[in-house]
Amino acid sequence: MAEPEVMRVQGVAALAEEQRLVLGLREASPEAVRELCDRFGPKLHWYAAARLLGDAQTAEDVMVEALADAARNIRQFNSRRSTLSAWLYGITRRKLRGEMRRQRRMKSVPVSAQVPLESLSELPDQQDMAARLEAKQQVRALAQALGELEFEVLVLNCIDQLSAREIGRAVGRSERAIHSILHRARQKARERLMRDEAG
Repeated sequence: MAEPEVMRVQGVAALAEEQRLVLGLREASPEAVRELCDRFGPKLHWYAAARLLGDAQTAEDVMVEALADAARNIRQFNSRRSTLSAWLYGITRRKLRGEMRRQRRMKSVPVSAQVPLESLSELPDQQDMAARLEAKQQVRALAQALGELEFEVLVLNCIDQLSAREIGRAVGRSERAIHSILHRARQKARERLMRDEAG
């Protein structure tokens, strides 16, 4: 079978699989809800954790809320306007924005409750903790170097591997705009990495 034909057959199979899942969700099938969580939960969690700069617990809460909303409101999903994946990322994105607004309104941690970074080296498994801290710092630096939308689009493309079209549907931008945003974000990220390596 020629490669374009294989891709077409795979696309048709994926569409049929999505339709079967949506039908199961509309019938409130527990198996369909389980499949939704198994299939999309890890991807949405990665996305939320990246947007929340590594806060895995809050990311899990956001992911659970998004999947619960999706299952509850599945009748609002329109396969002619979006893929199920893009629709789910859109819901998760709205939940993340609400969580980020809530975090900005929260008062800062009192000085008496703050822990200096140096004291973390006294905890067990120092190497693992140090690697995690360094990774979080790199993600935070990248998030600061990019605009909010640039960072979000880069995460959706690089980590979650959504197409420009799916990202556009999730964030409410055209496919052409997403290509432009991705180009800028990648360029800024490269410049940031080169600066960090030089410094």
